[in-house]
Order: sequence, then structure tokens, then C-alpha cells
Amino acid sequence: MGVVRLLLDITTALTSLLDLDQVLGEMLTRSVRLAAATAGTIILVDERGRAQRKIAVRNDKPYEADELILSRVLERGLAREVFLTGVPAKVDDTQLDPRWLRIDNNGQSSRSAVCLPVWRRRRILGILTLTHSRTHHFTDDLLELLEAVAGQAAIAIENAQLFGEVQRLATTDALTGLANRRHFLERAEAAFASGARPLSVAMIDVDHFKTVNDERGHLAGDAVLTDVAGRIRAALPEGALLGRFGGEEFAVLLPETDEAAALRAAETVRAAVSATPVNAGELALPTTVSVGVATWHDAGGDLREVLKRADERLYEAKRDGRDRVRAG
Repeated sequence: MGVVRLLLDITTALTSLLDLDQVLGEMLTRSVRLAAATAGTIILVDERGRAQRKIAVRNDKPYEADELILSRVLERGLAREVFLTGVPAKVDDTQLDPRWLRIDNNGQSSRSAVCLPVWRRRRILGILTLTHSRTHHFTDDLLELLEAVAGQAAIAIENAQLFGEVQRLATTDALTGLANRRHFLERAEAAFASGARPLSVAMIDVDHFKTVNDERGHLAGDAVLTDVAGRIRAALPEGALLGRFGGEEFAVLLPETDEAAALRAAETVRAAVSATPVNAGELALPTTVSVGVATWHDAGGDLREVLKRADERLYEAKRDGRDRVRAG
């Protein structure tokens, strides 16, 4: 296969993907095969060269690269040099080249290597490293070809990152980082339709929030919502789905959770929020929440009915004095 045809084939394969991990995996697999390398790693980095995401293969099989090794390589190894200079590097013999950190992964030694920056719009998105167990394996012509592959891969990586950001913005509440109402309801509907029972829902409302906005300002209100969202998320059990339902109201789905367990989870959330004041700039704002819980046992039913019952219990908690949990 000619070089132009080869690059066209790789470009077509990469640009047809929008999932970032799939793009990275395809890029790495094709680079390893193109270079007949023993192993390879692609590391996405931030503006300071810190690892954000990684994929590694050895002998055509994925493996989990050691986090400590990666941090060492990015701090002072060949990859660091490539990140700082933006220039590809080739090591003919790792035992003679001081730039190479002599690390033996999975019981196999690397005797030659190439390391390339993945550039896009004057920024290095990642570092591609390929190794071989034999010295002098990588040629200058091969390095040039890999640079072209990295250039095409950079476009696909950027597209996947942009697509991922659009997806995140479409499903995430911008202020709190939680699932937005639409995304929460979609996931809750799917969980409800699965038939796994019992299933519980909690509706959570920040007490006296309008007073905070009116007397302290909307920036203070935003600080309260952000802090409360973090406390709720940290207090919930594993597997719970949390979303911002609107305004100062949050919703929680607790799959396979009976009323007693849901009440314990809700009480943990209530206590976590009221434990210490929320810091909003120079202000320390005592904050509490009221929680309503509803549990569904039947195989059928309607999610909206469970949400309605939880909402009714929430307003019961409000009427009873706030900063409390009600269920039924």
C-alpha cells in the first residue's frame, strides 16, 4: 500500500470516530502496526504537560500502564523533552541514550524508541511513544510517516474532544456540574423501566434560598447551590443518580433501595448540608435542606407518580419546619 493510500485509510478510520477513547485506541493500534513496534503509549496532556488520559498496548494487547512510571516519564523522561521542544525524538539504543528512563514494563525491555508530539492549533494535545525490543528498529523515514499519522490523529482527537464537550453541555447543569433535569429524567426513566425494585426517589430543596438571593445576592446564591450540590454528591451511596431538577431543587434516584435505606441516605444528606455553614466569599451562610422520599415496589408504574409522591413529602417536610426528611 502506497504512503498516500495508507494515510488516507488511517484518516478515514480516525475521522469516522467521535468517542475519544476509540480515537486514541485506533490511532495507537495503527501506529504500532505501521511501525511494527513491540509496544506503544498515547498520553493526552494538558497545557503544562500533565497526563489527562492514556492508552497503552503491548504485543497487540491493551495493558494498564503504571501511573508512577507515566508521571516520571512526563516529568523528566524523553516524553518531557518532546513536550517542551515540540520536536520528535528517536532513540536507537535506550541503554546508551541518557534521555531514556530505563523502565522494564511487564517483564519486557525496550531497546529502541520514538516519541512524537501530537500537535493541533499550536498546542500539544498528546505524546505518542512507540518502543521495540531490538535496537535501531525505527528509521528516519518511519519517523516522518508517524508524524503524518500524528497530524491526522490530532484532528480526530480535537473533533472527539469537541463532541464530548457538546455532549457534556447538553446533559450537565452548568453551575453545579450535575446531570440537568432532562438528562436526569432520561436516566431515571431507563432505571425505572428496567424493573429493578424496590426503587426510591428523593426530592431535595434548599431551605430559605430565595432569602439568600434577595438579601445576599445571586453570587452568594450560586455559591450555596454549588456547595450544596457537592455535599449531596459526597453523601450519597454508590450507584445513586443525582441531578439538579430546577432552581434550588435537586432530585436523587436510588436504584434497588427500600424505604428504610432511602431514609438513611436522605438523613445523611440532610446532616451533611447542615453540618457547617457554606462559604460564599466573605460570608458564612448556615444552610439546610428539606427532603422528601418515595419508594416504589411494584414492577410496573410510572416514574412521574414516584416523583410526585416524593415532591409531596418534600413539601410536608417544609410545612413541618424544614431541615428534615419525610417519607411515604
